Amino acid sequence: MAQGSGGAGANVVILGHSHDGKTTLAESLLFAAGAVPRLGSTDQGTALLDYEPEEQRRHISVQLGIAQLVWEGTGLTLLDAPGFQDFEGEVRAALSVADAAVLVVAAPSGSEVPVGAESAWALLGERGLPRIVVITKLDREHADFEATLSGLQQRLSPKPVALQIPIGAEHAFKGAVDLVSMRAHMFDSQGGYSEADCPAELQEQASRRRQEMVEAVAETDDAMLERYLEGEEPGVEQLEQALRAATSDGRLAPVLVAAPAQTMGAKRILEALTRLIQVPAPEDPDGSPTLFFFKTVADPFGKISYFRVLRGKLRADAHVFNARGGGEERIARPLRPRGKTMEPVDQLSAGEIGAATKLLHVATGDTLGPRGVAAEPAIEFPPASYTMAVRPKSKGDEEKIQSGLAHILEEDPTLSLEREAATHETLLHGLGDVHLDVTLEKLRRKYQVEAVLEVPQVPYQEAIRGTSRQQHKYKKQSGGAGLYGDCTIEIEPLPRGEGFVWEDKIFGGAIPQQFRPSVEKGVRQTLEQGVLAGFPLVDLRVRLVDGSTHPVDGKDIAFQLAGSMAMREAVEKAGAYLLEPVMDVQVVVPAASMGDVIGHLNSRRGRIGGMTPLGGGLEQVAAKAPLAEMYRFPIELRAMTQGRGRYSMTFSHYEEVPGQVAQPIIEGRRQQRGREAGAG
Repeated sequence: MAQGSGGAGANVVILGHSHDGKTTLAESLLFAAGAVPRLGSTDQGTALLDYEPEEQRRHISVQLGIAQLVWEGTGLTLLDAPGFQDFEGEVRAALSVADAAVLVVAAPSGSEVPVGAESAWALLGERGLPRIVVITKLDREHADFEATLSGLQQRLSPKPVALQIPIGAEHAFKGAVDLVSMRAHMFDSQGGYSEADCPAELQEQASRRRQEMVEAVAETDDAMLERYLEGEEPGVEQLEQALRAATSDGRLAPVLVAAPAQTMGAKRILEALTRLIQVPAPEDPDGSPTLFFFKTVADPFGKISYFRVLRGKLRADAHVFNARGGGEERIARPLRPRGKTMEPVDQLSAGEIGAATKLLHVATGDTLGPRGVAAEPAIEFPPASYTMAVRPKSKGDEEKIQSGLAHILEEDPTLSLEREAATHETLLHGLGDVHLDVTLEKLRRKYQVEAVLEVPQVPYQEAIRGTSRQQHKYKKQSGGAGLYGDCTIEIEPLPRGEGFVWEDKIFGGAIPQQFRPSVEKGVRQTLEQGVLAGFPLVDLRVRLVDGSTHPVDGKDIAFQLAGSMAMREAVEKAGAYLLEPVMDVQVVVPAASMGDVIGHLNSRRGRIGGMTPLGGGLEQVAAKAPLAEMYRFPIELRAMTQGRGRYSMTFSHYEEVPGQVAQPIIEGRRQQRGREAGAG
């Protein structure tokens, strides 16, 4: 890693499970490096990086926090990513611009590796990023370094290797033995440490862990391994050099210890980041700038676009072109993000993280640079897995909600909106219930409009079992001109998915040509409104076969009403029934949870189609299940698998709702329509 001005350095993403202390560690590193005058606290709402009201209220990160520090002449940009699964989009955005990572695991977790740590490790593996592991909260009750390290080594690959062991436990935690030098580092309240001899009571443990570390490092260096097998112990300098190489290319993951709430261990972690991880020199550092935009923050007054300088040097009044469409954008002044504030700077170098305002047509994932610049690969955001209907709390706020959500969707690619034609509901798709709750709170705070979430209505349909023939004559006389319309129709079911077929089989002038479209219009109205429970009628053929008219009273509206009533009566005679959407469901779970998940799907009227081992202790379950039973499944799956299960769901087909399930649905809809009619 280049030493020097404190400009371009490494972008370090901090990952881990929710509540394991990621933001506290980041605040500790900033304080120890002198980047902030005091240690921020997530519990007290004073953290530089958790500044959103929802973060302070919930005591979790809900968005990516960004800040810089300089340590020993090297600039580090910290990317504090949320640990809660609902905000994985922010994690993936951070990974797209990160050079290295710190995985945070809390010591009170013991041997059970938190799911957030496992999923973060998998994402790091996909990108091949160098990483270190920090076991935090060693000053807390039930902190167990040995159990935590053992769990990590059993579950994660490449295998984490301890570079330190703690001195003291729980409230007596006060330092660490450095396994490279075999010296004790006694931590202080400013993040620093003083050296001392290794405590006698830790000599045996330290020697054992050091041998484990030396063997792990030697396995990454053929020359060292050969000498080690011949009985030659590597020196400190040789060991550090091999550690640096193995850590930088991701073959080894050093483990350090800390108590970030007291800044204990912070400077040792900074030393590890600046000495053990080497970032490749940037390409064309003085050429025209190329920028990759990884995050957008929008509000009613504009938006802030965050980027990494991939190549070149970005100066004030830069003109760059978007690889998506070729449009030109002007960056008046580069900004350096620091929590919620922005520091104007004269320039940003290749590798640095920056921000810009007032960019007109830039979205997350865009690449901007010289004319003709090639686009960088898109960020692969996780697909939505949780859906709720969203409606305004107050009538008349529909447009304000749509406008506000459009801005929020611009800054969060893991959200999407859909208008369900069958139920006339607006559906909000996201990554979980907390994700959608935070979205509504953002809507209220930023756009001054309140909305509520409801379980979506199922887009049921109606169909007919048999055929029927029905006449309906509509006559109305009120002193003057009257109304007259008379039609006879025949209906029959069609195969599933065939939709609606209209046939005019009138011969001669039983119904004049100008009134036949009116009959069809009435029939289609009944199709839309349904007969059984107010759901659309599908998959049937309707033939207009006969009718009559009146030379004076024959009117369009009369034939429309006759067609509507004839259709309703024909459907009742043919026998209507309810259809429901059935989904193809793919669930990936740990093998230990397989029985629970299969039992749960069966209880939800699911039909198991097959089970496939995926390796790594995971199994895939394929099933078909009614959509009506699946709205709560994401939350239930998370509870059953401690967050380790995931699923995808796509529409398969419609099929008949079983009678015992259909009857309460039909009765409920009829009562609802009765109440609505009474209220109207």
